Amino acid sequence: MAIITLTTDYGNKDYFTAAIKGAILSEAPEVQIIDISHQISPFNIQEGAYILKNAYHHFPEGTIHMIGIDAEATKTKQHIACKVNGHFFIGPDTGIFSLMFQNLKAEQIIALNINQESDSIPFPMKDVFVKAACHLNRGGTLGVIGRQINQLKEVKDFQPTLSADRKILSGQVIYIDHYGNVISNITEKFFKESVAGKTYEIRLPRRNKITNLHKSYSQVPEGEMLALFNSAGHLEIAINKGDANLSNGASGLLGIKVKDRISIEFL
Repeated sequence: MAIITLTTDYGNKDYFTAAIKGAILSEAPEVQIIDISHQISPFNIQEGAYILKNAYHHFPEGTIHMIGIDAEATKTKQHIACKVNGHFFIGPDTGIFSLMFQNLKAEQIIALNINQESDSIPFPMKDVFVKAACHLNRGGTLGVIGRQINQLKEVKDFQPTLSADRKILSGQVIYIDHYGNVISNITEKFFKESVAGKTYEIRLPRRNKITNLHKSYSQVPEGEMLALFNSAGHLEIAINKGDANLSNGASGLLGIKVKDRISIEFL
């Protein structure tokens, strides 16, 4: 059975997600539709990239992933479809693909030539992406629905950096999860390449500091702050047994928001 996944910033209040699913099932009633997330913060491609890149590879090869985050086409933002790592991705070329596939090369990229049904209400996820997804589901090729392009739009502002003297590794908060845990764009791989046996301090907003890393949340008493590399390989600041809904997660207690700076100083 074919699988189409949906990742959007539409939320669950409005009709948008239901309309997309209805459009898919009208063309391909046999398809299995999986919601990855509809709670991406509006227009936040960095958050969307983090969620999708850590979810998609658990699906079978050939899965079609539709992305509806900041999806309206503009003169500088085209709709594309690409094949990466055996999976198909359809969405706006906002830079989200370059954030997801930093170390992977696309097998094929096309700029979609499917026109939207209506000019009055921009709804490309339903009018454009559904048609592309159902075409691929029928076994169609990418070349039929668009023209070949050579590269994805790159965004470099969201990447962690190491200072010229190799003393400060700078990153930023890209996501706050259901528990209030703060996830940064600093990866374990980048950290290990930079630390080279040196001691370090993890510097957080409001002058909070952490001087060591843990392997699991339970290595500190309940209610205490810790840092660890999470299952996705990203540096995470957490409170053991924290809960964002009770305002005792790391984000609430430490006053940390998305896009805040987190740095590691090598001593």
